[in-house]
Amino acid sequence: NRLRNRETKCLCERMQDLDHVYLYPLYPKNVTPESNSIGSFLSLACCRMFTDKGLQYLASGKGCHKLIHLDLSGCTQISVEGFRYIAAGCPLLQQIVFNDMPTLSDSCVLELASKCHSLSAISLWDTPHLSDSAFKAIAEVANLSNCPCVFVGNSRMSDISWRALCRSSPGLTRLHAADCPRMTDSSLKSMGALKNLVYLNISHCSRVSDMGLRYLTEGPSASKLRELNLSNCNWRGVCVYRCSKLNHLSVSYCDNLSNSGLEWLSSCSSLLSLDISGCNIMDQGLIALGGNPGLKKLVASECVWITDIGIEQKFCRQARGLEYIDVSHCVALSDQAIKALSFYCRTIVTLRMPGCPKMTDLAVQYLTVGRHFLRELDVSGCVLLTDRTPRFLQTGCPQLNTINMVYCRGISKQAALRLQPCVEKWEHSNDDAPYWFGYDSLGQLLQPIGRPDKIQDTWEEEEPAPRNNKKRNLIKACGEDYEYTA
Repeated sequence: NRLRNRETKCLCERMQDLDHVYLYPLYPKNVTPESNSIGSFLSLACCRMFTDKGLQYLASGKGCHKLIHLDLSGCTQISVEGFRYIAAGCPLLQQIVFNDMPTLSDSCVLELASKCHSLSAISLWDTPHLSDSAFKAIAEVANLSNCPCVFVGNSRMSDISWRALCRSSPGLTRLHAADCPRMTDSSLKSMGALKNLVYLNISHCSRVSDMGLRYLTEGPSASKLRELNLSNCNWRGVCVYRCSKLNHLSVSYCDNLSNSGLEWLSSCSSLLSLDISGCNIMDQGLIALGGNPGLKKLVASECVWITDIGIEQKFCRQARGLEYIDVSHCVALSDQAIKALSFYCRTIVTLRMPGCPKMTDLAVQYLTVGRHFLRELDVSGCVLLTDRTPRFLQTGCPQLNTINMVYCRGISKQAALRLQPCVEKWEHSNDDAPYWFGYDSLGQLLQPIGRPDKIQDTWEEEEPAPRNNKKRNLIKACGEDYEYTA
């Protein structure tokens, strides 16, 4: 944070033969100069003390002319003049990272694109002032086929930008386009023409519908797509079955997703992980997921309609290879759900059930019966647990290395401390669960949750429900004769 213009000048004058500049701790995680294969690397991320004058030495100095990777994330003090110096001094740039730069304007990108014609990887995270003109300029000089492309939080980026980028880089493999509110189905039509797309993240793009996803799943990349993130989109559960090699799918907080929509996923035999957090699904939808015998990871937090029946029936009996399950804040689940998981899914490594007020020591005892693979357990907010829980874990789970017992008022400090030497990560508190957990210190719900008694069979009969209105959404999904009892 104290790097100034004088130090920048010194670097630029002496870096004639240096391949990497490593300014700890600003280097990306899990990447070191030795393991990085991109060649000349310079990261000035979050260095706020140097100005455009420091970047002037990139053009006038003897070194840094062979830079191919530049990270200026968080350097909001750089103006158009600074980017003009970068373009003049580093014409061989291939990979640029300009994240967290709300001051980045179209003029800055246009200056860079005027000289740097070898761009192959771009990361623009939280750059809300860039418009279509900037992205069209990038599309004219960049070939993003072999490297990740990240455009997140760009509120002015429209379908014109996506059309230009997809046409200029038809071999694009990884596209991270989350939180772009102006993206519509037309953008998905452009992405559907990509030939080698294996990763796509369009979460928080609320204007994308099933029609746009049809373009994607009927395109040439449908058989190659491995990971898809549709969180907070208007997805209703269709089309994905055409992605025959899809391994990871996230549809969390998709308000329009129904039980019938999840039945489409039962034919995705390649699915390894699924995130349905916050969806309005019930036991019928969860049972349909049991048709994925290869499922290794399921995240179903905040699915308040799921009960023990949904866990006990076909899901557990068929998904026996499950290794990770998250049922956080599924307030209807009790010990019987954990009993079914413990009996059928014997390969579980991670179990997260914080915010489940009905869980007792019996649930933990079920886990310890033959549970030699369990390594991570989170029981935070399970207010009915007592000092028997640490004792069960200490004797029955020898591989356990992470335990979270926050807001467990029934577990004393002394009993919890006896478990601490047996694990690597340990957390415990006797505090009452916060109000937003939805129940009191005795596990009683603060507001009753009405359970629907009728489930609609076909998704075609459903009408799009307003977002962020779960009451009306549940009524639409369950039929006209459902009476809301909250």
